Amino acid sequence: MPLHTPTFNPSLSTLFEETFCVSLIDPNGYLTYVNQNFCRLTGYSEEELIGNTWNMLNNRLSIKQTICLFEKHFATEKVYQETVRIYSKDGKKSWMDVTVVPIYGVNGELTNYLSLDIDVTDSELVSREFAKTRTDLENFKQALDEAAVVAITNPQGIITYVNDHFCKLSKYSREELIGKTHRVVNSGVHPKSFFKEMWQTIQQGKVWRGDIQNRSKDGQDYWVNTTIIPFVDKKGIPFQYISIRQDITARKETEKSLEIALKNDFSTTVKNLENAIFKYSFDKNKQINITLLEGKITEKIGVNLNTLNQMVYDKNINISNVRRRLLEGLLGRSSQFEIEYQSYTFLVYLSPIFDKDQVVEVVGTAIDITERKEAERLVEHMAFHDHLTGLPNRRLLKQSVEQAIEVRKKSQESFALLYIDLDRFKNINDSMGHYVGDQLLKSVGERLKLLVRHNDMVARLSGDEFIVLCAPTTKTGIRLVAQRIVEEVSKSFQINHLEIFIAPSIGISMYPDDGEDYDTLMRNADSAMYLAKESGKSTFQFFTKELYNDLVERTLIEMELRQALPKNELSLHYQPQLDFMTGQINGVEALLRWNHSSRGMISPGQFIPIAEETGLILPIGLWVLKTACRQAREWQDLGYPPIRMSVNVSLRQFKSPTFISDVKDTLLITGLQPNYLNIEITESMTSDVNYCQKILQELREIGIKTSIDDFGTGYSSLSYLSKFPITHLKIDQSFVRELTNNNSVIVKAIIDLAKNLHLRVIAEGVETVEQAEFLKMLQCDEAQGFLYSKPLPCEEIGKLLESNL
Repeated sequence: MPLHTPTFNPSLSTLFEETFCVSLIDPNGYLTYVNQNFCRLTGYSEEELIGNTWNMLNNRLSIKQTICLFEKHFATEKVYQETVRIYSKDGKKSWMDVTVVPIYGVNGELTNYLSLDIDVTDSELVSREFAKTRTDLENFKQALDEAAVVAITNPQGIITYVNDHFCKLSKYSREELIGKTHRVVNSGVHPKSFFKEMWQTIQQGKVWRGDIQNRSKDGQDYWVNTTIIPFVDKKGIPFQYISIRQDITARKETEKSLEIALKNDFSTTVKNLENAIFKYSFDKNKQINITLLEGKITEKIGVNLNTLNQMVYDKNINISNVRRRLLEGLLGRSSQFEIEYQSYTFLVYLSPIFDKDQVVEVVGTAIDITERKEAERLVEHMAFHDHLTGLPNRRLLKQSVEQAIEVRKKSQESFALLYIDLDRFKNINDSMGHYVGDQLLKSVGERLKLLVRHNDMVARLSGDEFIVLCAPTTKTGIRLVAQRIVEEVSKSFQINHLEIFIAPSIGISMYPDDGEDYDTLMRNADSAMYLAKESGKSTFQFFTKELYNDLVERTLIEMELRQALPKNELSLHYQPQLDFMTGQINGVEALLRWNHSSRGMISPGQFIPIAEETGLILPIGLWVLKTACRQAREWQDLGYPPIRMSVNVSLRQFKSPTFISDVKDTLLITGLQPNYLNIEITESMTSDVNYCQKILQELREIGIKTSIDDFGTGYSSLSYLSKFPITHLKIDQSFVRELTNNNSVIVKAIIDLAKNLHLRVIAEGVETVEQAEFLKMLQCDEAQGFLYSKPLPCEEIGKLLESNL
């Protein structure tokens, strides 16, 4: 499908330039374009990179294999994403999140691969958050080390960390354990199926719990109650496992002793045990009757045999699940479960005792696992919540969105993602300090929670970015929510006795219209958020497919514009300016044209704003100045009467510290006399009066003519106009095109003003004889427009100049 010229706001290109490392790769893997971000990250210049492959950034990358991978991937998919390690010119290692899309030509052939990359090695904000997280983790680790046996393994089960409790229990030193698997403590008691089920569970990202019998270095067996928590990456794949264990050897030995001494009176023996031991059976009425309860923990929680029997059937106490478990034990089923009582958490094991295939009673143990549960809750909370705000993090958000998608696959019921970015947060962070910035983020998070419904989710991605997951609703409902967020978050925040104002920009994507998976919905909401920022900030914008297409298209135009000069695709056309009195050509205006090799002619209204936004206007503008001056001198050398050459300059050029020297050098190189050059500036460029007066005076001293283009459309002050050393005023074509009563008055006023200031007047956009006669009647000096000639290439202008001889 042929690419179309975008109509999207030109400032978005700057966002791409600042956000991404951008490169173009041809079908053979060779770089044909890189932006400045790419050069800064790699340390190589554009000249060093163009014509090379990514192999120079990582010699382990096989370009042939990468291209084959692309061809196979893009046969069925539209976007390729991967995290890649690269080495800069000075040998520094970096990591990049790479997003690649194929680019096709007008005939559907593959022309390039567009790579939009993000440096994820570090960033100031993330580094700070990481430091805070690291401190929290160190505190957690210290607390956990005191309470449990802890080990960490990699995805293959290789031990990467053990605490002192692990070494003490296993009798192995830390050096003997690191780099090994848990086979080093395998007692051989459990069948292979036991560990197979465990691995299947944790490799799916699920938590596994169970009792394991291990063997220490000196051959002694011991039991540990184990909880294994997987930590997963963005794709849901575990990258490490943390195991939290409690030594339950004493409990296991107790249970074994109980089985042996089951029919004996062992209450004296078990009274001094830390945990609780109990047994129960049916009474004559087939009611649960607890016959034994011992252990020091029972004294701590104030429970004895009588109170426990009362609690079993007390309807005011919600223990129906426990009652059901107790009954299952009397039916011969062993089980384990957790129960919370007061501020304690207990792990309960039930073991039926049989006599001739009949359950005669059930023996139970209740182990205090309060500390372990607190540790588990802390680990789980840190894995799923942002440490600063306490809000759900990216991982929990992704799970919630994917769950919402799964629930609504059949019904196609809609929900929305609101991607919120705080405008100018970096300014607050830099000027007031990170502490104030952090407090502001926490306050914003709290306010957002108050603005949404109880079944909506507010999450923090990173930095100053938040996401609101809105439950089933309509587009109208989402619009109201977004408007309320913009209004309320824009109100002041009190931080350390300071009144701080911040405003949100919000991008919105809707399921299923804007995407049917998490990544697509997030990407599209992000794109809409950038559009909201470009629409004036402190607003919201719904995603549209046209938006995304324009973003990609406009980025391509920018990259291709960078190659336009080297490829000789730019040229100048010239439009004559005629004297009303003599009918002779007094001068021409140089107008830039871009004849793209595959797209054809691209309108200046499309590519010039992009050039101005990205700074490309500086080299292009200098090329226009030199080309125009060279052409003017060439016409003189051919014997044509000397004419004025008018060249437009942009605000960036005008503000450039080298502008005056560039003009002087151009005149020197081309040999054109200064009085034949006319520099055109727009009326809006005169707003900085002192600077404008200084530059125009320097041009006047050189002998160069200057004119204000599109006069009447800007905001220049008439009181300052007389102070500017200009020679011409150009009436904007919008006034000439429609000579209504109002416009006629404006045109007459401009001409009268110019005459009083001794300036010559040029009318643009003259297309009819009536317009020309009206302007001539008002004593306008010169005219330019299609009535006389359209913009022409230099060869055709030469033919017109012959008539001036």
